[in-house]
Formats: sequence, structure tokens, C-alpha cells
Amino acid sequence: MKPSWRQVVPICITLSAMLAGFYSMLMTAAGEHAYAAQLIMLSMVLDGLDGTVARLMKGTSEFGAELDTYVDMSSFGLAPGLLAYESVLKDFGLWGLLFVSVLVLSGVVRLSRFRVVDPHRGQQGYLGLPITVSAGWIAMFVLVTESGVRHAEWFTLHSGPLAIFVWGCVLVYAVLQVSTVRYIKPTKHPLSLIPCILGVVLLFFKVGVAVSAALAICAYGFYYAFISPFIHKQPGQSA
Repeated sequence: MKPSWRQVVPICITLSAMLAGFYSMLMTAAGEHAYAAQLIMLSMVLDGLDGTVARLMKGTSEFGAELDTYVDMSSFGLAPGLLAYESVLKDFGLWGLLFVSVLVLSGVVRLSRFRVVDPHRGQQGYLGLPITVSAGWIAMFVLVTESGVRHAEWFTLHSGPLAIFVWGCVLVYAVLQVSTVRYIKPTKHPLSLIPCILGVVLLFFKVGVAVSAALAICAYGFYYAFISPFIHKQPGQSA
């Protein structure tokens, strides 16, 4: 059946999110890791916007919902995995490869379960941590550490306390993604997208502003993953 114009608009936004994720991988391959990180976050905003636009325009469709899953895997599973590997983890040989493999496979399992058990497509909350949290965490810390704002020896993702903290959280995120911990949908109301869009827009400003925005995004991701389930418990929400 031919889609209506109400469906075409959100589908175009979804396809734009897919391209942003693909371009992120191209930037990673070219060694432009900061640009790759920015594009992951741009894809994330577009991915959140398409569903909101579809509901506001009464243009939701099964095709759009299915397409969204492929965007999630490309932009928030493969793109951050490639960025993590090329920017840091490849220097650790087999261990780095195993680490990024766990990250990517966790995302695949998370999305597959999401499609099977959630008829509401996340509108009533999530079973397991959404993979966007891990994707944003990796992208933002890569952006911050490659910004050149700090020159301290410990300010690196290769070794030291910051590296242990960042990659330790990534590993916990991978576990939470396939867990039965329930999370609310943070952008259920259309207006909640405004601070998200603003935060990502700031990533494209001068370095000092971009780094501040990136750290704020990381702080929210940490809160959402580790604290929000205890504050916003919804026992009756759908898986």
C-alpha cells in the first residue's frame, strides 16, 4: 500500500537518522572521531524526533516502526562500537575486540527482544536499558577526550582512572541492556525533546561549549541508567 504524506515525513526523518549513523562510521574510518561522535548524537535526535512527528501527524506505520529498529542497530549499535574500537580498543588487541563484540552483541539481543516483547514500541517504558545510553556515553567521552581541552595524563580513555570508569560503565550498560530492569521513556512528551535537541546542537559549537554539553549528556545518561529505575518505578508498565 502506498504510504500517505503523513507517513512519508517521519519516514524521511528516520532515513536521515540512518544516514547520520552511516556517515558517523565513515568519519570513524577516516580517523575523524570527534565528527563521528557528533553524528551519532545527531542520529539520536532524529531518531527521537521521527516517532514524535509521526504521532503528531497521525502518520505512524508498521513500516516506519520496523525501519526504526534498523536505524537503532546501525547508529547506536554498530557506529559507537566501531568508534570505540577505532579510537581506543584496537590498541588492546584481542581483549579490545572481545570487549567491543560484547557491546555490539548486547545491542543486537536488546533490540531483538524489544521487537518481540514490546507491542507499544517503548511508549510505556522499556525492559532493559535502551542502547542509546551506551551509544551516547561512548560518543560523548570520545568527543571530550579528543577535544584538547585538558592535557592531563589521566584524561584519556586508554588507561588510568577515567578509562576504568568509562569502560566499566559501558560494560555495566551492556549487562543492563539485556536485563529485566524497567526504565521509563524519557521523551514521552513532545516538549521533552527540546532540551535533547538543544544539547546536541551545542555539540557543534566551539570546543568549550561542546565539551560542557557532552559532559551534561553523560551525566544524564549515568542518572538514567543507574538512578532513575529506583525513582521512577512503574510496575504495571508493559515490557
